[in-house]
This record gives sequence, C-alpha cells and structure tokens, in this order.
Amino acid sequence: ITLNELETEVIAKEALIKEPEEVNQMIRCAAREVMMAARTGTVTILTDYDADGITSAYIMEKMVRSVNPDCTVFVHCNDRRGSYGLSPDAEYMRGANFGTKYIVCDMGSNQLDLAREKLGDDVIIFDHHLIEDNRIREEFIQVQYNAGLCNPHALHSDDKENAQYCAAGLAYRAYREAEKMSEENHLPFHTTIKQDNAVAIMACIGTATDMVDVFDMHGYNRQILKDGLQRIDNADENNLDFVVGYMLQMCGTSDGITSHQLAFNTGAFLNSASRMSEIIGANGAQIMYNAITADENKAGTYFQLQKLMDYNQQRKQLVGQLTSETNYDQFIYEQRFGKNASDNIAVYQLPDDVPAAFAGLIAGKLTEATDKAVICLTYSNKKGYYTGSGRNASSNETALKTFVDNALKAETEADNGFNIAYGGHEDAIGISSLNDIVRFNELIQAAKGEMKSKGDNDKTILAVSIGDINEPETLTKLQKLEPTGIGFKLPDVQVQGTETYRNALFKAGNEKWKTIRVKDIDTKTQVDVADWSYSSEKYPQTGKKNNEISFLAEIGISDYK
Repeated sequence: ITLNELETEVIAKEALIKEPEEVNQMIRCAAREVMMAARTGTVTILTDYDADGITSAYIMEKMVRSVNPDCTVFVHCNDRRGSYGLSPDAEYMRGANFGTKYIVCDMGSNQLDLAREKLGDDVIIFDHHLIEDNRIREEFIQVQYNAGLCNPHALHSDDKENAQYCAAGLAYRAYREAEKMSEENHLPFHTTIKQDNAVAIMACIGTATDMVDVFDMHGYNRQILKDGLQRIDNADENNLDFVVGYMLQMCGTSDGITSHQLAFNTGAFLNSASRMSEIIGANGAQIMYNAITADENKAGTYFQLQKLMDYNQQRKQLVGQLTSETNYDQFIYEQRFGKNASDNIAVYQLPDDVPAAFAGLIAGKLTEATDKAVICLTYSNKKGYYTGSGRNASSNETALKTFVDNALKAETEADNGFNIAYGGHEDAIGISSLNDIVRFNELIQAAKGEMKSKGDNDKTILAVSIGDINEPETLTKLQKLEPTGIGFKLPDVQVQGTETYRNALFKAGNEKWKTIRVKDIDTKTQVDVADWSYSSEKYPQTGKKNNEISFLAEIGISDYK
C-alpha cells in the first residue's frame, strides 16, 4: 500500500468514528453528578499514581472549579509503595459523613463495595479498567440508577464493542459535557482559554501515555490526540497555563511532536516520580500533582519541577542498569533466536527488590525487543511475594489477560496453595501479589500454545523505497497520518539493497543496538536502519560491505524528523 492510499483509508475511517449514545449518556450522567457534587462546596478526588491518574485528576479538578469556583477541592494520589486501587487504611477513606463528595479517577470499578462503604453510596467513579465481577458490571450499566458510575467497558461483554477511553479521556469528555450542560441550562462555567488548552493537552498526554486504541471507532481518542497536539504546536505564554507550558518545555516538547514522543517524554516524566516512590521514600505521584497544579507566581513551583526532572533522570539511569545486565541480553537472544523463538509469550524475572513500578517499563522494552508478550516479575523481601506487570505484543491475536485467565484458571480454583492477584486491561496487566514464580512460569509455559499470533500471511507492506524515505514529501505524508499508535500502526517497509556500513558495535562483537546502512541498487540513495540485535540466524549476510541485504523495518518520525 502507498502512503497516498493509506491516507485515503485513514480519512475514510475517521469519518466513521462515532461515540455511541449509550456511552455519551453514561459520561453525561456522571458529569451531571460531578456538577452536583461541586455545588455542595467540598469535593475530594482520589486518583491513581500514573500519568493517566494524574492527568484525569487534573481535568476533574478544573471541571469542579469551573462549575463552582468557591468549591474546596482536595486531591489524593495513590501511593505506588502500596497496592493498586483504593486502600481501606488510607486517611482519606473516612466516609461521606465528613461532608465531602468523592470522585475516584482511574481506579475503583472492581472495589465498588469498598468505595460505597467508605466514601458513601453517591461516590462517583471514572475508570476504564476491565470489571471482573458481573454483579458490579451490572451496577455500572444501570445508568439511570447509578448515574455516578462511568466505565464504558461495562457496557458490552465483547470489549471490542466498548469505547476504549482512558481515564483522562473520560474526564475530558465529562469536562466538555459539563460545559455543554451549563450552557444549555444558562449556568456559568468558569473557564479561560489558558485552562481550556491546558485541559485538552492533559487529556492528550494521558491518552497517548496510556496506549489506548488510536483508531477506536466507538470513541474520540484520535480527535483528543490530534486536538491536543495542535494546541501544543500553537501554545504560548498568553494562551496556556504557564506551569503546564513550563513542564512541556522541560520535557523537550517541540512543535510537530508526535503522540508517541509526547508519551515517551512528557508522559514518562509524569510517571517518573511515582515510580521512584520507594527510592525517595515519599508519594511521588502526590509530589508531581502538587507541582503541576502549583501557583505559577511562586518560585518554588519551578524548583520543584526541576527536582522532579532529577527524579526522572534517576529513573532513566535505573532502567539503563536493568537493561544492561547479562541476563537481560541473554533473555532477548534466547527469545528471538534460541529455543523459545517460536513462543509468543515469556516470563522474565528481575533481580530481587527492584521497585515494582519498574516492572512495567522493562516488560514494555522486552516486548518490543522480542515481539512477544512478556510478564516481568520481581521479588520483594520486605513483602514476601512477587509483583510485576505484563505487556502484550501487537503481533499477538490473543489478549494477554484472556490468556493469563485461562492459563491459571484450574490452578487458582484448585486451592493448592497457589495465590495470585492481578488485573488491568486486555493487553496490559499488573500483578499485585504472587507467591510462587516457579509454578506461575510452569502454568504459562504449559499454556503458551494458546497465545496465538496474527501471523504474516496477509502482511501489508508500505510501498516506500529507500529513495522515497529521503524525500521531504515522505515526511509530509507521514505527518498527515499522525497520530499513529495502538490500533493504527504504520505497515512495515521493505529495505533492500547493498550493505555499505555496519557500526562498530557489530565489529566489536556487541550483540546490542546497531545501525545498518543500506544503498538502493537503482537510485544509489542510502538509508540508516537501527536494529535491536544482529544475528547470523536472522540475517545470513556476513556484515561486509556490498552484500545484498533485504529485511522489513518500521518507519516513523523521529525527533530529528
């Protein structure tokens, strides 16, 4: 397929995107509950510790204050040092008898009973995690009776029929619905161009970072991303909250940034402090939230953001250490070229006492490097059990959570002493506790044949030659296809020609990242391609100049365009 043909397909598909009325009704009803809560005068927002939790709470707080500027708002971010979700022991879990109305973002669906017990029957929940209990799912579906419960994943048992918003996307949709309802009822909605841009950009960051379906046909993820990126391009000190603008600048956000880059610089920054919570001995998510919502006129605001950037650098260094270990390289090589090359799922064990928050990062890197689902675990000597995360590869047909559910079903029902607690999304799971990693790996390996790959029989190849890649027109065409991501990934390109260069790492026998330079035989133009790992089993070429070479590669837009 050519880039022009792909653009035509994208435009046609974009025209078909529409949020179903049942989703709109659910969001609108929950937004109305938030507006009513705001008018009571005191609201407490409880949110998760990641970028989605932080951005959704940011939007929700702006929404409450837009409805009632005099409302007292408290925001409590979850602490990664504890377990995921609502904690019955947290100080803020004191119940609605203290006069505050509670809004829960990015968690709480599967803890509905606890939420109602501790926070009141009128607790409001904006969440997008899969609901495990059918009884709770029925509660969310009954919108007319439970108007404060908003999780579109509850609507259909086949999750492909549900809107794939993240919490930030849901909060942003609710924000817009509240604005619309205020106008319809001739009520004030106190906002400014600076706030509107900040809210839209935060929704974009949360949506990009949470890796939701860019081409979900039942929700406006693509529009949220495109709108947010455009507002970033047009941002200046006169039309954007200065603290948000300062954060974007610190993270190297530039004009023409892609959603992928936004997720991996600004989104990663928002995530970094909470990932460092165990190391710094504090609730990093709360520190981050307080910093990005602080008074722009206080010098301490910018000092705190710089300190948070230091935490982000420390995070990168720790990830660098974890990915430089011999076991890490051996695992990649074995999964790509060794006896496990044909498997579509694997389990990787980190060293003991690595902060659990880093398991998801390493799982993501290993998934990209091996092109298979990877579940990454670490043992905590303090807690006495394993925790971790799993990520699925886009090349797999079987959803990760479905696979794990089926692989463990018999063992968890048999009551043989095997204990595990996990949940999350179809293709990204979090394991909060596991007592036996050996048995867990045995169960995964026994069921590995059920993790099905999409296969390459009908693989689409992007008709772009080496010469085309070097043309400015190609960049322009790629930019028209943005945003790309989950649900809309560009087809691979076929690179073929003669090898003219392979960098020094290969010559030194280093099996890690390398660059191959290939020259088109006809046009004589050249292109550099970076590869995760060279292997004679993958490429029969010797690595010498003038050898003919042909392989598939991904194409995208880099920081350097």
